[in-house]
Amino acid sequence: MSPRTAAGVDPTVPAPVVELVGLAAYTELAEFGLLAARSVDAPDLATRQALADGADRALARQRALFALVSADDGVVPGVVGATVMAPFEDALADFDARTDTDDWAEGLLKGVVGHGVAQDFCRILAGGLDGSSGRAVRKVLERPAPGPEAGADAGADAEAIWLLARMAAADEVLASRLALWGRRVVGEALGVVTALLGRRPQLVVLAAEAATRLGAELPAGRDTASSDTEVAVRSWLVARLTGEHTRRMDRMRLAA
Repeated sequence: MSPRTAAGVDPTVPAPVVELVGLAAYTELAEFGLLAARSVDAPDLATRQALADGADRALARQRALFALVSADDGVVPGVVGATVMAPFEDALADFDARTDTDDWAEGLLKGVVGHGVAQDFCRILAGGLDGSSGRAVRKVLERPAPGPEAGADAGADAEAIWLLARMAAADEVLASRLALWGRRVVGEALGVVTALLGRRPQLVVLAAEAATRLGAELPAGRDTASSDTEVAVRSWLVARLTGEHTRRMDRMRLAA
């Protein structure tokens, strides 16, 4: 049974939208889990509350994504969510295993960098969606710049970015260690992206469409399924994600 024909999912929603909503919702769930875990053992009460607020926003964004593909307002969101997220259930398992750490600050940075790459990936892919449904997905995924007082519409990791920036500014040794850790995490995160593209052809189609709309030069006269085009799309996408990662690290005063 495909996600579009499963109970709770609106069959009129285009398949690429369902695919992307599933991936984006899964990344929000992962972000919630990490922020909630870091909140439990945060060094002080204010930090604990700030990260809890970010975790709450991750679930709010996830619910907004589910609403875009739900067939009936009366359907329990978890039913729709389990359906659309199922293809990505283990997408971050290898990443989590390779970036396991007992250090609190490293664990927080893992979420900001690793899940940040996944969320950037979703936002870029949303640029390949047509029509009103594409605009709706992009609206949910858009995020204002983080600050010390993140608003209700800010990204789930806004507080985490601000907290890490403060910590890095106050401790040069910690900043150096986190910068090195960030390089390792982003490499693993980009590996997740390329693995997803290899397993989910629809994501390659969305990436190619987004690349074309943003002016990327792809091989002329080739369809998306061709190896040359797929390699070009992947290279373009990794370059975009790396650029976003560099900007994110700069906001935290950490060298990318």
